Formats: sequence, C-alpha cells, structure tokens
Amino acid sequence: MSESKRRVVVIGAGLAGIAIALRLRKKGWDVLVLERNDTYGGKLADFKWEGYRWDRGPSLFTMPEQVDELFQLYGKDPRTHFHYVKIQESCHYYFHDGSDFLLEGETARRNKALLSEFGSEYGQAAINYIEESGKTYQDVGTIFIDRPKFGLKNIFDRALVKRYPKLLSRKLTNSLNNWNERKLKDENLVQLFNRYGTYNGSDPYRMSGLYSMIPHLEVNLGTYFPKKGMRSIVDSLYDLAVENGVEFRFGEKNLSAQPLKNGYEITTNNETEKADDLVSAIDCVTFYNKILKDSKLEVKYKKQERSSSAVVFYWAVEKIFPQLKLHNIFFGADYEAEFAQIFKTKTLPDKPMLYVHVSSVINPEDAPENGQNWFVMINTPAGIVPDDLQREKLKQYIDKLMIKHLGEGVRNAIRYEKFWDASKIEMDTGSYMGALYGAACNDTMAAFTRHGNVSKKYKNLYFVGGTVHPGGGIPLVLKSAKIVSELIES
Repeated sequence: MSESKRRVVVIGAGLAGIAIALRLRKKGWDVLVLERNDTYGGKLADFKWEGYRWDRGPSLFTMPEQVDELFQLYGKDPRTHFHYVKIQESCHYYFHDGSDFLLEGETARRNKALLSEFGSEYGQAAINYIEESGKTYQDVGTIFIDRPKFGLKNIFDRALVKRYPKLLSRKLTNSLNNWNERKLKDENLVQLFNRYGTYNGSDPYRMSGLYSMIPHLEVNLGTYFPKKGMRSIVDSLYDLAVENGVEFRFGEKNLSAQPLKNGYEITTNNETEKADDLVSAIDCVTFYNKILKDSKLEVKYKKQERSSSAVVFYWAVEKIFPQLKLHNIFFGADYEAEFAQIFKTKTLPDKPMLYVHVSSVINPEDAPENGQNWFVMINTPAGIVPDDLQREKLKQYIDKLMIKHLGEGVRNAIRYEKFWDASKIEMDTGSYMGALYGAACNDTMAAFTRHGNVSKKYKNLYFVGGTVHPGGGIPLVLKSAKIVSELIES
C-alpha cells in the first residue's frame, strides 16, 4: 500500500486511542478505532442524576497544552472547541492531628502560606523541595517521558549518559518517603509530599525518591479544570477525530487479532479487517489475553506488581460544605500502615486517606444550587472488592472524618449514591484487576521494566495508554500517543 493509503487499526477508544488516531490520521492514513463499549472515553466517562453530574474517573488535569496540541495539529483554535480554567488552589489538606493546609497554586501566595503554617525552617524546606521538584523533572523526568522507553541497549545513548550524574543520585536509591523525611522533617509535610506516590498508584515507602518530581506537574505548572468537566476532554477530541475522517465502531465485544506476514487480520463482531499497523490503546495484559491471545506475554506482565485500585463513592449531597475546594485530601491515622495493607497484605485499609473531589465548586451547573456532587475515593489493593458490610464501614469512617474536620457529617445529606470498585473498574474499562495504572512503580527500576510502546516480538504492533510507557495520568497518556506516532513514522 502507498503511505497515503496506510491502514491502522486502534483497539480502544479511550483518551489514548483517540489521541493516537488523531495523530495518525493527520499523516493521511486510514484509521479505524474499535471499542468494545457502546461509547468512547474509557475512564473519562460521566453520568447524571436529577441535576447532579459526576466525572467517573480522573479528576486532576495538568499540562492542558497536551490537549491543545491535538487541535493545533489540525489548524484549529483549541479555545473554540475546548475550554478550561486554571485553579487557584492546588489542594486542601486535612491532617490527622486536626490541622489543615491549603496548598496554593500561585507561587508567592503558596510560599507565604507555607512559611506561616510550618514556620521559617520547615516552610522554607518545603519551598526548596518544590523548586527542586522542577529541577528533577527537567534533569531526569523529561528524558523518560518524552521519548521511547530506555532499555539495556540504550545505556550508552548520549541523551541518557549526560543525565547519569542526576539519575544516579541519592534520590534513586532512597524511597520517596526516606527522601521526603530527609528534606522536609515536618511530619505533615512529609505526608503531604508522600501522597504524590498515589499519582501512579504506588507505595511512597518503596518507590524511588526520583518520583519527588511528580509535584512539579501540579504545583509548579498548575492545576486546571475543564469548564464542562473532565468528560469534555474526550468529547471535544472525539468530535475532532470524526470531523477529520477517523472511523469508530462501538460494541465490538468479540475482537481478536492475528499477525500476518505483512500486517494484521482483526476479527470483529461481523467482519474481518486488515491493517498494516495495529495499536493497542487498552490495558496491555488485557490486550494479550483478549485480543492477541499471547499467553507467554500475558503471564509475563501479569507477574508485575499491580498499582492500586480504588473504591469511589459518588454522592448527591443536598448541602453546601463551604470548606471544600475542588481537590481535598483527608489523611488517615497511619499512612505507612495504609500502604502496607494495600501492597503487602492486600487488604482494605482500616483508616485510609480520602480524596474528595467536588467539581460543582468550579462548575456550579454540576449540582443544584443547594447541593454538591461528591466524588470520594479510597485507595485499595488491585483485585480486592469490598462487600456490603465493608462499604458500610467505609461510609461510617468517612462520616467520622467529616465530623472531625468539617464539624458535621455528610451521610444525612446524601440523596443518591453510586460506587465504583476494582471489579467494576475492570469490567467497565478492561483494566486488569481494576488496577488504575497497570504495573506499580514500587521497584527502583520500574521505569525500565514498564511495558514499552513498540512490541519486541511482533512487527508493526504498538502500545499507548496508562499501562505502558511513560505511565498513567492524562499528560503521560497523551505523551504515549505522541511517542507512538513518531515511532510509526520512523
């Protein structure tokens, strides 16, 4: 086939699948996206109930220019299709000792608040830590997330060798917690910055201190929120893809792929498709199990420790809690014990940290005038599903934390409830064991052992999404699509 007629099939119509489809379609190739669900979006789904609206999955939005870039590829003004606002407060933290701290988005205000709350010594340590986070990201992070995964064959690449003095540092060999204790001293500040380990579903008491770069994306670069909710990210990109000739087929529940001498044969519900290139935009374990049916590779990646899963409660709250911001964290009594339960004993945490997201704080149309749409998330082990009694205990625990920190409980104000857990996450999104980010990053060499973007075994097979390099979260998922678009071109 001529390059203009090159045929690419993408498996999965989540954010990664839509992003790679847009990039490949821009090259002039024929792009078909096959999705087992009845609609696009993956974890970026939403739902409504009597004037309330919830985003089902991701709620933190950073590096919005990654989305803008896809519109700009097609000569579009992003602001005519997709709108977002910068958030002035990064997150409101509530500590077990009863204190709280609002982490500001603007540098001068944030620094003033840190010094006021934690004193000159510890506050300045936090200011220095945040600045160093940005330097670590520039020195080490960019080399990993902006290009294909490094392997053993790359250890002498000039781009990597130049970074060795920064990479082979105490951050690498220290756990994130140990690094934070060394740099921050204050117990609450250590806990605050340990929390960033959950951004890739990992254990801050085991993962490398190099992940101290994660706060840079949120704190230094800024936190944003789409004016129409997180769902509007994929809504706008899907419309752009359809407008420019990307073909989507939904409800394809019986997909399988077979490698040919030149390309792939993909069996769908009703027909057979041929493709020059095949792109997996779903969980890599699920792809090997359900689509390609390669048991050896399936077993290989199943052996990797899973990232955390979650229990999420979606509550229609008929009350306004004015203390709550868009992002809120309520820490439990013993953070280290919580992660030991998640990753070692694989049990539900007794007194877990809560993440409470209330989008109606920013988007008033997401709830009635006298209400709020609560998204309450608790980290859990992958594959562990709480029963009715355990969910009830979690709700009682949540209510006690609200009474402690907000002065009143929430349960009597809940008009409607829905929940998501590891089983439902796996069923709805195909994420193996309901793990939110694929493999965990608890090993020092996790960045090198994560599934790559191009297959070593199969010709013209590529991978995008949160379970492969460079990782989970909206910015990294979009970067995986950019990496693959360049790999295919080469």
